[in-house]
Amino acid sequence: MNKTFFLSVLFLNPPNTLASNQLDVQFKGELIRTHCQISADSVNKQIKLDNLRWQYINQFGASDVMPFFIEIEKCSDADLNKTIRMTWQSSQLINIEGNDYLRTQGTSGALLGIIEVDKNEQPIIWNSPIDVGVVSVAENRQQLNFGVFVRKPEIGDIKVGDFKGTATFTVEYQ
Repeated sequence: MNKTFFLSVLFLNPPNTLASNQLDVQFKGELIRTHCQISADSVNKQIKLDNLRWQYINQFGASDVMPFFIEIEKCSDADLNKTIRMTWQSSQLINIEGNDYLRTQGTSGALLGIIEVDKNEQPIIWNSPIDVGVVSVAENRQQLNFGVFVRKPEIGDIKVGDFKGTATFTVEYQ
């Protein structure tokens, strides 16, 4: 939302000067919100996890990591070097050994883990802001790299079947 503010400043002459020396100065400006935007492709991101082998997941506990990214764009020069902070949110979490995983809908019992690529390869901390990088480009797109994997439940095995999980995220710049 753009808002325009007007500021009028009137400089008054000292009492013993002529009125013809009066000067009116007007200032006009525009205040805008300058921050990056999430690209349209990343606003409603769908990640398809095809060709998962349930035997492999049951034997090793989790699938391989499938990379995905969130893009930011339209950053201004004023945004450069600001810290990008994301909060992944869900109320459908299961904690296993100190890490939270996203519970899915469906009959498979699959859990989803999200990692921040190039970091510690540990599942992200949910419902809490995490620093994911800095704004490094103005006007063009910049990628924030993540990965998702399927994990079996803490007790029992994953079953053959479809599953679906949904999470949301917020982004802020500091």
